[in-house]
Amino acid sequence: GQTYWGRGYIQLTWEYNYSDASKGLFGDDRLTKDTAQVASNEDIAWAVSFWFWKDRVRSDPGVQAGNFGASINKINGGLECNGGGAADKAKKRYEMYKVVLPIFAPNETPKESGCYN
Repeated sequence: GQTYWGRGYIQLTWEYNYSDASKGLFGDDRLTKDTAQVASNEDIAWAVSFWFWKDRVRSDPGVQAGNFGASINKINGGLECNGGGAADKAKKRYEMYKVVLPIFAPNETPKESGCYN
């Protein structure tokens, strides 16, 4: 059988995400039949990551408001947010974001909320 651990640049996990991504990108179930291609094929790895962002993350009101924690919550919330036990990882992600944001958007102020706070 197939395993559904994190693959691709956004670390796609769980069978339902592989199934939905496969249907959304290809109109079939190829990613559930051969999960390894998400890691071994760079084009698919990027496509799955963009699909996940567009389908699962982007439309969240907190993400739309620019709350970095809201994006973590949509991507890895069960593990890193709301008592998931790995809030330290989410906090480290936010610290990295504060360093990178001024390079891409020098006039924006980072917003932390949406995950562990």
